[in-house]
Amino acid sequence: MRRGRGQSAPIGTLLMVALVLVAAGAAGVVIFDLSPDLLGNAPSASIDVSVEGNGPDAQTLVVSHQGGDDLRIEEFDVVVRDGNSTSRMALSAFGNRSGTSDGIVDAGDSLRTTQLLSGPTTVQLIHRPTDAVVDEQRVTLPSASSPSVVDFESSAPTQSFESNQDGTGDTTVEDSGATVSMEGNQWKYIERDYTVTENTTLVFEFRSTSMGEIHGIGLEDDQDQTGGRVIEVYGDQYWGHDVANFDGLERYQQSDGWVRYEVPIGDHYEANGYDGNTEYIVFITDCDTNSGCTPDREDPPNSRFRNVRIYENDSSASLAPVSVA
Repeated sequence: MRRGRGQSAPIGTLLMVALVLVAAGAAGVVIFDLSPDLLGNAPSASIDVSVEGNGPDAQTLVVSHQGGDDLRIEEFDVVVRDGNSTSRMALSAFGNRSGTSDGIVDAGDSLRTTQLLSGPTTVQLIHRPTDAVVDEQRVTLPSASSPSVVDFESSAPTQSFESNQDGTGDTTVEDSGATVSMEGNQWKYIERDYTVTENTTLVFEFRSTSMGEIHGIGLEDDQDQTGGRVIEVYGDQYWGHDVANFDGLERYQQSDGWVRYEVPIGDHYEANGYDGNTEYIVFITDCDTNSGCTPDREDPPNSRFRNVRIYENDSSASLAPVSVA
């Protein structure tokens, strides 16, 4: 009897080891069945990037999935290095989508957005959770495409817009007329006649290193402020129309650096009954002393707007936008 009980211990140990091995094997199967992003790794996919002409004043940047892992739109950014400038935008900002479903891009799907490019141009697809470069390509621009930006040297935005708001600070023009730089409490405009239609799109790049109350841009039909006409991209006072109200666009964060925005203001203006006959482009960096913001502080609020362009985006006629699920 003692001999039989003595042998049960090693047998039990072997059984326990076997169970552990089986459990570990089963766990291994589960682990290796997980998608790369759940494991903390960047997905692997074959991507094609191209640029199409979209009339004389527009280009379309196309990102196409050729094969490999499925990609979650919300997890990716697109970095465009064009000439001497670099911009980063969320893939979710690509409003025109073909084949995507439930926010997933797989083989055969494509996403498009209008882009201002002059070349040479390199495009990277960045997996945001791992900051890994999933793909990088040099792209060729259509020879017939010649988009242009607003030249601020010929009409510097130093005129005061809403004079009782404009105050301490400076507004200057940089980069040979391509950039408006604002610091302090500044409400400025330039004269620019434009008839807004349902297809009108406002494109610009924005950067700030110090937050004020309102950082915004818009098209006005007079020199009085109309909150809904101003697209606010940044600031701690929510005034104007928040850029995040447009599908795929996100409110600016100070660590973002240069961010490119393509805002379909035509739909917004039409839906709110705004007069489409506009005469001014307005730029706002707001900091009122009566609300606690001091424009002459050591780090005054600042805004930089560059590569501003207004154009008619008719590409939606051939490829309808699909909202993210």
